[in-house]
Amino acid sequence: MAHNHTAGSPYSRLQERLDRFPQGAPASHLLFDILKILMNEKEAALMAQMPIKPFNVKQAAEIWKLSECESQKVLDELASRALLVDMEQKGEQVYAVPPPMAGFFEFSLMRVRDDIDQKALSELFYQYITVEEDFMRDLVCNGDIQLGRIFVKEPQIPDEYLLQVLDYERATNVVETASHIGVSMCYCRHKAQHRGTACDAPMDICMTFNTTAATLIKYGHAREIDAAECKDLLQEAYDYNLVQFGENVQRHVNFICNCCGCCCEALNAIRRFAVAQTICSNFITRVAQDSCVGCGKCAKICPVNAIEMVTTDDGRKKAYITPEKCIGCGVCVRHCPTRSLLLEPRPNRMITPLDTTHRIVAMATERGKLQDLVFDNRVLFSHRLLAALLGSILKLPGLQKWLAQKQLKSRYLETLISKAGGD
Repeated sequence: MAHNHTAGSPYSRLQERLDRFPQGAPASHLLFDILKILMNEKEAALMAQMPIKPFNVKQAAEIWKLSECESQKVLDELASRALLVDMEQKGEQVYAVPPPMAGFFEFSLMRVRDDIDQKALSELFYQYITVEEDFMRDLVCNGDIQLGRIFVKEPQIPDEYLLQVLDYERATNVVETASHIGVSMCYCRHKAQHRGTACDAPMDICMTFNTTAATLIKYGHAREIDAAECKDLLQEAYDYNLVQFGENVQRHVNFICNCCGCCCEALNAIRRFAVAQTICSNFITRVAQDSCVGCGKCAKICPVNAIEMVTTDDGRKKAYITPEKCIGCGVCVRHCPTRSLLLEPRPNRMITPLDTTHRIVAMATERGKLQDLVFDNRVLFSHRLLAALLGSILKLPGLQKWLAQKQLKSRYLETLISKAGGD
């Protein structure tokens, strides 16, 4: 969308930097207004210089041409407002600019704050993400590797398939293996509350894990809880028919949102852009027509409108599920009075990257942004980061490895891929 923000301004430079993320952040006057609420012009100018990869205080000082003491104060201030995330890597404190989503957009509304106008921010988010559409379309429509995936409701999985469910597909396994667990306000419902459209689903039920949880807990954006309380919240989410939408990785999942079909941006995007086949679980719902009595409960409760009631040749109503729309969440299954809805494995399993680095590389490859990721701010390039990125590239399927090689145009990468048995 056209915008009249001055080219080269701090906010414009920050937008260009954010747009180098695999998710992207299309330019818009709405985005600039969002950034103005979240940070001042000086902070935007500093953040615009930060690389996509994590960095330490010494590296920030070199880029900003400030002393390490001054840089530390800036970093701590930005981290305290969740505009940066800080974490410990091998005994060293490092920082990273989170993407807008899942990242600092959500963080800004995950608790009640009086330092920013959250009502105005909520309206801007709605206009930028839902009305204008470019941001969300870029996020969910450009590739098979997505930011998030659906976790199937474990109690609804038939006994015959329980052994086929891998650990990373279970929300309970994410809870049990997390190093840190935090709970915060649901960004989507909090935003809807300011707009006067929120439903009655639980508000304090947004779950973060591991390094993301640690930094949000540290600065008061999340409340630290243990695995037992988190499982209780997960059960509460089941009881309210909320969908578990979490990070699309196998290891060290950083978030699981408990989403309603009315307020959730992710579920709305799945409906609007017809991307259920790339943002779903490894299960799909099937209707046993012989026992379906046509009560319509499933159609009413489906969060993505994948079920409709159709009239059969004998004049009776039956539930019909459009396979291309079903996300395999299992919400409908528990409400069928005749147990005519059954979860079964999808014919083709979803692609789930091993970890966050692998996911980011895969998404960047599909979206033609891998060179931005690898060569971003070369002054901070390190052999360790290069090894992590190349390791993730070598785990990609053959076509994606070819795309990565084409984007980077690297003979070194070509040699590595060949030695690893790639195409």
